[in-house]
Amino acid sequence: MIIIIVLLAGLTNCNPDNRPIKRIEGDLYYSFFGIGNFYNQPDSFIEKAQLYMDTVNRQLLDSADLFYLKKFELLKKEKLLYTPFIDLKLDNDSIVTIYLPKNEYKKITIFNRQNLIDTKKKVRLILDVHDLGLSMALATKIISANKIDGQILQYDRKFRIDDYR
Repeated sequence: MIIIIVLLAGLTNCNPDNRPIKRIEGDLYYSFFGIGNFYNQPDSFIEKAQLYMDTVNRQLLDSADLFYLKKFELLKKEKLLYTPFIDLKLDNDSIVTIYLPKNEYKKITIFNRQNLIDTKKKVRLILDVHDLGLSMALATKIISANKIDGQILQYDRKFRIDDYR
């Protein structure tokens, strides 16, 4: 009996992720420039990026670069540097990068951005996630991924060339 109690206590303490799970909902967002980690990146890019991140002088960085360095360090700590990800536009117009297990990510790869644009549809997602901070979350499960009427936006601001003559 004592052995069973010790084993159960050990198993409950070995839970690798005891962060609360929360449910979020938003639209699949296609970023203009989408690098969230090293997933599907060439080795040459990975080597250069890691060398830079490991040797950069923090005191010389501006706030934007420091923010990305913190994101990199968090992804490294969470072992998410090679995990597939998507961007999700929440109803409050904020963008969150969601890291997904590969089996869940496959559920997203069936959607084609150009097809969605052509048919004036967007993908509405409901997910269970662990909040990582820094506008990132780790998905545990995709509850639903449905095409609905609406426009997907690749980016919020249109490129505009002004004539200054």
